[in-house]
Amino acid sequence: MNTEKGKYVSPEEFEIIQASYECKIEYDNGNIIMHSDTSDYHNEIVGNVAAYLKLYLKGSKCKVRIEQIEVIFDEYHKYKPDVFVVCEEASMKGESYTSIPKIIFEVISKSTASHDRITKLELYQKYGVLEYNMVEQNGNIIQCTLKDEYYSINTYHHGDIYVSSVFPDLKIRLEDIF
Repeated sequence: MNTEKGKYVSPEEFEIIQASYECKIEYDNGNIIMHSDTSDYHNEIVGNVAAYLKLYLKGSKCKVRIEQIEVIFDEYHKYKPDVFVVCEEASMKGESYTSIPKIIFEVISKSTASHDRITKLELYQKYGVLEYNMVEQNGNIIQCTLKDEYYSINTYHHGDIYVSSVFPDLKIRLEDIF
């Protein structure tokens, strides 16, 4: 696969590449973001977060999705968040969601840390993701809550209880995630 830095890839070219590529890749404004295989610990964190969300949202009109499910923000931004929540009648294009998630959790990996912390943060803010959580594998969660078009930041540390800004009754002890 040609992933020359600085080489523009059209949305159409990305669709062809994505169809033949088995690992997680994302599309960001003409660039392909390739993800390395995740660690067992990364997968454990994703599974724990998803399990708590599914349990909390059971019986609601919201769905929890993980990793390999794509969210299309626009023609030039197609991401696969580690864990996300969509509600009501979420619209889809094929197997990809075109509705904006209410909550996104990204487990930060060394290979994509700056992309997750800067590029995705800005895009999620622009498109109105109400809550973006950057989950650091050292046991911290950086929660970004959308208020008046900008994110306010709250950090949770080991021993704390995460409280969702979207679903205030959703509370998870960090030691149950890590």
